[in-house]
Amino acid sequence: MVTIGEIARAAGVSISTVSKSLNGYKEISDQTRNRVKKIAEQMGYTPNAAAQSLVLKRANTIGIVYEVESGLKNLFFAAVLESFRKHIQSKGYDILLLSNNTESKLDYLKHSHSKNVDAVLVISTDESYEAVKKLFNSDLAVLSLDPKEAIHNTIYSDSYSAIRKSCNYLYELGHRKIAFINGSYQNFIGLERLRGYLDFMKEKGLEPLYLKNRSNESYTFHEGYQTMKALFEAYGLPDAVCTVSDLMAMGAIQFFNNHGYHVPKDVSIIGFDDLDICEITTPQLTTIRQDYEEIGLRASEALIEMLDKHIRMLEPIVIDTKIVVRDSCLKNTKY
Repeated sequence: MVTIGEIARAAGVSISTVSKSLNGYKEISDQTRNRVKKIAEQMGYTPNAAAQSLVLKRANTIGIVYEVESGLKNLFFAAVLESFRKHIQSKGYDILLLSNNTESKLDYLKHSHSKNVDAVLVISTDESYEAVKKLFNSDLAVLSLDPKEAIHNTIYSDSYSAIRKSCNYLYELGHRKIAFINGSYQNFIGLERLRGYLDFMKEKGLEPLYLKNRSNESYTFHEGYQTMKALFEAYGLPDAVCTVSDLMAMGAIQFFNNHGYHVPKDVSIIGFDDLDICEITTPQLTTIRQDYEEIGLRASEALIEMLDKHIRMLEPIVIDTKIVVRDSCLKNTKY
């Protein structure tokens, strides 16, 4: 195993200079730091995590709060977590799934302290919101994905604009009777998507077709099927359906298939997320793409920035979306 003493001899500098260069101390010039790092890499040096944590006063461990219904089977959050894992580990950090064990009184914050966690990415707040609030009120660097509220230290896709893009795409295809399969009415993201739909319909002078009293918390195939069934019973066959998840869109497609209607010949449907399965469904699903890779990258960068700059508050990070056109929408020739 290569030591920093050997690197110091090869570079012609002191052991202290090598240590500071490898650990990012600002008093070392960029030229010296880069030269030392290059020599260390050429010699096959592997840093000692325990030693680094003593020098930097951090353990280089990022905690993950993941209380999503269906766990890692939730394809959207799993994709974001994979992107985050890849980017954060490339910077020398490990990740640790945190638990909120009420029986042992080991909540997220206590678990973080017991494992010397430096920062936390919160991927869900709905089930254990009070425990999550303790994290935000602590001295840890904390960032929340798809937050319950629009506050600082959050990262999310621009859901309001995304749904308006969906509706406008359907509108430009000639659809006027546009139904909406909603998500949750209990959190910021779900309400932003509803607001985007209602604002668009109002601006175009169209009647909104949605269920005011049905909050869908899980964004699943089953919820999509049942919501489409209720919409059909309330409003009849729409020209098009704007949905808030790909799985819900697929549930709606199944409803129409079961009742003798064809997508997109009889009704157009647009999803939300752009999961991999959109390309293997029949028909292939036109959808809003959330940029999983960008969300994971920006989340990792934000937490590292909070640690490196010793700050604990960032403005919300809002990620843009785009429409991916496939086969589930057609131009309306009814009017």
